[in-house]
Amino acid sequence: MLIKDISYKKLQLAVLEGKVDLSHLNIFKEAHNNVPAFSINIYAGIIGTSHFVQIQKIDGSIFTEIFACDVLEKKEIKPLCFLPIQEITSPLNIDASISYQFSYQQKSYQKSVEKISTWAKKTEKNQPLIFLEYHFNIDQEDSPSSRTILAINTIDDGIRINTVHEYQEEDAIILSESKINFK
Repeated sequence: MLIKDISYKKLQLAVLEGKVDLSHLNIFKEAHNNVPAFSINIYAGIIGTSHFVQIQKIDGSIFTEIFACDVLEKKEIKPLCFLPIQEITSPLNIDASISYQFSYQQKSYQKSVEKISTWAKKTEKNQPLIFLEYHFNIDQEDSPSSRTILAINTIDDGIRINTVHEYQEEDAIILSESKINFK
């Protein structure tokens, strides 16, 4: 496995409408789910200490959220939003073919990791639409390791995406929440 020097300060949010080529991403874990109530298919994955969620509506339109440290290829698609983390105002609202809201907060890894672990176990037990967790283990078993957690649930008129991006080397955890309401 290729190890890259990453930092939460390099996170970028890309929100895109249209087909996005995800083949260049290094996907560690992925999942698909169909939500008949909203006539959508969801494809989600963990890409390093980052994530993507791609939603395809029954009419064929596609909406993608990517929160990643790498610069994204933006050749053929004009993003609805492409912001580095330090420029994201909370909450960020976008109205396109769907209503989208994104917010995040930063926590101390040392102070929050146990609460996050408890939340992750409870969330997985409640069987969300999609639950992915990936530990970026280092060679020493007793040392803490960063992880990415992605949980997607339905809400009244859409879906909610909750993510955890841990950067234990920087004593940081980035928690994000996206709400997508279908019009």
